Amino acid sequence: MDKASKINIVQERLAAIGEYNSEAFKDDKNVFIKSTKSFFEIITFGKNAVIRADISIYDWCVKHFSAIPACEIMDGENLFLIEKKLREFGKKLAGEHVRYLYLDNNKSVNQPSGFKYQLFDKNNMNILYKEKGFNNALNYKNDVIAFGAYHKDQLVALAGADDSLLNLWQIGIDTLPAFRNNGLAAYLVKTLADEIEKRGALPYYTTWSPNIASTTVALKTGFFPTWVGYYAEDI
Repeated sequence: MDKASKINIVQERLAAIGEYNSEAFKDDKNVFIKSTKSFFEIITFGKNAVIRADISIYDWCVKHFSAIPACEIMDGENLFLIEKKLREFGKKLAGEHVRYLYLDNNKSVNQPSGFKYQLFDKNNMNILYKEKGFNNALNYKNDVIAFGAYHKDQLVALAGADDSLLNLWQIGIDTLPAFRNNGLAAYLVKTLADEIEKRGALPYYTTWSPNIASTTVALKTGFFPTWVGYYAEDI
């Protein structure tokens, strides 16, 4: 599947969740959508911004951000304005979410030696739920697949994925501090991404811009930044 097809799948899924047409992402201008399910959400694939907003702040969003490029809306001053407005309603921004799509599965990643590896799926995922401290790899509720590395029978690194976006499976990674910087994260993420594609789903990866280590793992393994989003949550 080529890059354009993968991006179209993502846009269609996000639009279905937001109950709008995926063509919104292809508009030259920012698109504003009244929502009863999302108080505030902004998504950009680089061309424009698609903003879902509750009726109580919809007009405010249109007034402030109709003529501002998406990348500038997600700049400090405008994020401050959004945060200030959300606080009036007991909300706050959940933070920056940079989403990466698996666009190059030809990347070569070496397998670190000295470890045992195991694949988990829904048939044996409960084994992993006994392990604590892997909150980036697991959400401990709707995880569907994981790939772990063991050192002397201890789980030291884990890549896991959930299917909260149905056919889009989000990958997360955790490596214990003593076992970082030896290629484990990249190997686990790459292997898991390939396994997800074998199962007919589309893998994606989430981080935020200051997390250089996580961004490096994404780029090493064939993931590329594709869309960015912010959303509101209760304080």
